[in-house]
Amino acid sequence: MAAIARATCNLPARSAALRLLSTSSEYKVPGTKEFFDKNASLGRPMSPHLTIYKPQLTSLLSITHRGTGVAYAAVVYGGAILTVCPGGFSSYVQLAESYAPGAGVMLAIKSVVVWPLVYHTLNGFRHLAWDMGKGFKITELYRSGWTTFGASLALSFLLAAFL
Repeated sequence: MAAIARATCNLPARSAALRLLSTSSEYKVPGTKEFFDKNASLGRPMSPHLTIYKPQLTSLLSITHRGTGVAYAAVVYGGAILTVCPGGFSSYVQLAESYAPGAGVMLAIKSVVVWPLVYHTLNGFRHLAWDMGKGFKITELYRSGWTTFGASLALSFLLAAFL
């Protein structure tokens, strides 16, 4: 059956296919060995990635957007898990309230908890503007980035103070 499939589909023999998927160090593409040898002789790193780039606002905001998405998902799933834990969600809220750290500390804690949602939401609107083709000039990118970051800090503080 395999021979018929190879013949009709023009597939390589099994050993040839496995050689293509091999994890050995032999190079499959002509010139690859010379490329890596040249880079090694020049002392170039294998993959410089983040080590050679200066952090920019746009990249930091992108990383923050992803991180706040993960953080907010963790908060939502954590809250959902607490609803099925013994005593339910309200017993854990009462436990947190029993510590009563003070108004200032409580405001700071609430601000930190709500900030990922606020930042992720405001930056999502920024992404929607990009989807419409607006705001791609460097000055507009930086202005919208700083505005998003500042507004998220202010709005999270206001939400924490009044909720």
